[in-house]
Amino acid sequence: MSLYVYHSNPAAVAPDQNRVLQGLAREDLFTVVHERFMTDTAKYADIVLPATTSLEHSDLYRAYGHYTVQRAYAVIPPVGQSKSNWEVFSLLADAMNMDKPFFNQSAEDLINSILAKPSSWLASTKIETLFKGKPLELPLPDGYKTQFKTPSGKIEILNPKEEEPLPKYSKPHGDNAEFWLVNSPDVRLLNSSFNEREDLTKTNKMLLQMNPEDASQIGLKDNQLVIAYNERGEVRFKLKITTKVPKGVVVTEGVWWLENTPGNRSVNTLTSQRLTDKGKGSTFYDVKVNVKKCYEINFL
Repeated sequence: MSLYVYHSNPAAVAPDQNRVLQGLAREDLFTVVHERFMTDTAKYADIVLPATTSLEHSDLYRAYGHYTVQRAYAVIPPVGQSKSNWEVFSLLADAMNMDKPFFNQSAEDLINSILAKPSSWLASTKIETLFKGKPLELPLPDGYKTQFKTPSGKIEILNPKEEEPLPKYSKPHGDNAEFWLVNSPDVRLLNSSFNEREDLTKTNKMLLQMNPEDASQIGLKDNQLVIAYNERGEVRFKLKITTKVPKGVVVTEGVWWLENTPGNRSVNTLTSQRLTDKGKGSTFYDVKVNVKKCYEINFL
């Protein structure tokens, strides 16, 4: 009956967009969105809480994919009434009478308490570097090369504990459609972030890239408006014909806010909520679509 959204834009980034938007539009759903920008999700909110940017709050950052950590201090005070995630959670805890010292700390107090009792790994470094706001590269931990919890201490392809001890090929689910859809990153966007930057989004907003032979067979021309569709919905794209894309595949780039699309839906209208057979992961790349000319509107 209620939804609190922070650090996310599910109206754009979640699969099966039509179903997601249908859910967000429910009259009996009370939605709060803690945000810096009026995202697609924020437009469905009953209340929008202004969030701070990384320049307005202190934090402790870990690297993505390598061993580096950095402490960052606020550069400017919060703008207007904006608050960080930590401040909002602390206020909610107070309003819910959760009288625990943990929630009475400032962000600085919380970070200091973490660093005051570092792990043995972190303690073996020049931890004072963090207090200067500089990045700290962590050395590989002892036993790094034999840290896997397997009998050999290494990655083991053969795992007798599994019902199927060896990996095997499973046929993709696909859809009842002609082209495999690959949604790749756009160099201007990070997931759906930076859509608010008009200098980044004013040109080539949402393209569908297709091989010349495929385009010729279905009578499509470069730069025209097309519709990609499957059982979950349809999305309008500007077509880009290129030999970089193999036959039988179409490629899109980025996750675009609805205001930056040629139509009224973005790429995740086409993706599925279905999970993988093993591991229950997402199936964003197990999607097929059909493509046709769009006669309803002209691309400007």
